[in-house]
Amino acid sequence: YGISEWTNFFSYSHKFAEQSSSPQIMFRAQLRSGEQIIVDDYREGYFWLRDNTPEDARVLSWWDYGYQITGIGNRTTLADGNTWNHEHIATLGRILTSPEKRAHNIAKHVADYVLVWSGGGGDDLAKSPHMARIGNSIYSDMCPGDPTCRQFGFNRDGTPTKMMR
Repeated sequence: YGISEWTNFFSYSHKFAEQSSSPQIMFRAQLRSGEQIIVDDYREGYFWLRDNTPEDARVLSWWDYGYQITGIGNRTTLADGNTWNHEHIATLGRILTSPEKRAHNIAKHVADYVLVWSGGGGDDLAKSPHMARIGNSIYSDMCPGDPTCRQFGFNRDGTPTKMMR
């Protein structure tokens, strides 16, 4: 590689590192009308947890939100970015992608509240095929005979697969 390739790589890596180390829970968005708005649903949700749940409440969510639940919401979370136990994360994937009754039968033993983000883009619905795959890596009954859980996801037209409904 030449100097310019290394310079480009370094520049890209540095920008990526800065963005990754400064996650934002508030962001600017544009409505269909063209109006610019600030979306602060995450912050408001964490404040709601802090202000409306008992101090000893246990919150189940996908691991992505763990540090924010703890730091902003001041509540105990079942997982965060430092949860290394694969079976633990797989159990969250199983709960968050199972039919409601089955999910509740598991969640009620480990959590007092469940936090699920929705609304588009990188929300939990978009992440759910990955949650199912991770869950299926331990609990193979989730997607029998399908180790990568391809049956759980979205069709090419964006509609959910039969298993996901």
